[in-house]
Amino acid sequence: MTVLIVDDNKQFLEAFKFFLQENFSDRIEEIFEVSNGQECLDILKRNAIDIVFMDFEMPVMNGVEATKIIVDLYRNLKVVAVSFHSELEDMEKMLEAGARNYIIKEEISPEAVEKCFTNI
Repeated sequence: MTVLIVDDNKQFLEAFKFFLQENFSDRIEEIFEVSNGQECLDILKRNAIDIVFMDFEMPVMNGVEATKIIVDLYRNLKVVAVSFHSELEDMEKMLEAGARNYIIKEEISPEAVEKCFTNI
């Protein structure tokens, strides 16, 4: 599968990419990475992506806005919110926008990510 990580925190982006490569290299063909929602939409126009791991708060276009657009344009694309924000209100915003799951960054584990890969 092809994965897109959308996050403005460069350290997290690199760490999460490494985590995915270490734990799911047998299932992931390619990983793209961008730093905001607008860059995410630009990548989606040019590449076939199976799953997007989307941060909540970013410059230019946040995760809620980008997720709404993705759900409208790419109905089969799976968006998973990944954020340090653990407030229920923020989780609800992402899920209402169309994210299929929400992972709090401090709680990332192979098991949590495995659940996100189901049905891809």
